[in-house]
Amino acid sequence: MKLLIVDDHTLFRNGLAHLLQSLSPPPEVIESESLNTALQLLDAHRDLNLVLLDLKLSDAVGVDSLLTLRKHSPDIPIIVLSGEEDPSVIRLCIDRGAMGFITKSATHDELLKAIRLILSGGIYLPRGVMQNAVHGQSPEARSDVALLASLSDRQREVLAYLLQGKPNKTISSNMDISENTVKAHLSAIFRTLGARNRTEAVYFAARAGVPME
Repeated sequence: MKLLIVDDHTLFRNGLAHLLQSLSPPPEVIESESLNTALQLLDAHRDLNLVLLDLKLSDAVGVDSLLTLRKHSPDIPIIVLSGEEDPSVIRLCIDRGAMGFITKSATHDELLKAIRLILSGGIYLPRGVMQNAVHGQSPEARSDVALLASLSDRQREVLAYLLQGKPNKTISSNMDISENTVKAHLSAIFRTLGARNRTEAVYFAARAGVPME
């Protein structure tokens, strides 16, 4: 497994690289302090499994760096690492193709859990930040919770597996139902939540306070 850290703070990169050795198996970690260098490393290392990207770099600020990396290497998952905790920024990153968003205030366990989830095909959102948005009791948040409550027990079970990044085949096996039935449940979930795909359904669930683990 090979991971790329893109962050312009040397101490943070070094600390994160050391922490990532807790993964099993320990990954090969490559570091970049800028977007331009990251693009060069992506060309040089075609076998990268994951990119950990800070939104504030010396040569790029905000989601521009995310968009550039996604365009350059669309098949490599990207996790955004940021001190930003605004739910609208998180949503923007997910909408622009990030597979996860980790705040720099996250614990080591939370960070490692997020990386494992994304490597298994899931999407990670910071539960605490998303729940804070819900606890503001906006009409939108109350509507989200009501829509989730309207799902059937089986649909909620399928949604729970969806949040874990499980593919349809695994969901089918675990629930002892056919893959066609899983697809039918997913279609019903998307229709109820107004989601176009798995990513939007996961964001919806996180915003409504469903545990992302």
